[in-house]
Amino acid sequence: MNCEHYVARKDGKPYQKENFYHHPGSYKSIFSPYYKVADIMVNGIFYAAHAPLFFTMQEMAQPDFNIQVIADVSCDIAPDGSVPSTLKASTIADPVFGFDPSTGRETAPYQSGCIDMMTIDNLPNEMPRDASESFGGQFLKEILPELIRGRSRVISHATIAQDGHLTSYFGHLEDYVNAYAEKAGIVV
Repeated sequence: MNCEHYVARKDGKPYQKENFYHHPGSYKSIFSPYYKVADIMVNGIFYAAHAPLFFTMQEMAQPDFNIQVIADVSCDIAPDGSVPSTLKASTIADPVFGFDPSTGRETAPYQSGCIDMMTIDNLPNEMPRDASESFGGQFLKEILPELIRGRSRVISHATIAQDGHLTSYFGHLEDYVNAYAEKAGIVV
């Protein structure tokens, strides 16, 4: 699913990716058709401040909210994230907690009327050995030749920063970088 499937401009103009990246507050969620029919949601997006939530706490409490399990791989803790029920990071040892949409509070998991939340913030680092070996094999086969080749479209599209500046493919992160630098007292 791409951004244009779950957000729309508030002013009714057509969705534009760069505009959304630079002005997320000018957009509203149009995710409701999905939460009305889906049982499971896996969230793995980059969330920018002022971007619309997929859904609100009030929508989660409505009878037509059908999602029963949310795997929030992004794990941006509410209120600073796209999923308002991501109240905390869970752990590998205790991966699931419940969320009661009628109260907005954490519950024990697997309860009737509650949503099961898996919000392991370091989940991408928990890859098993065979996945690591598979990734390494693909890296050697697909990426290493691109690195050796020199000028490569694949590498240029994957390069986040070059010579101290974000590349054009990652310009949408500029506000985030500047806010982080300001918070950390770094002059950009």
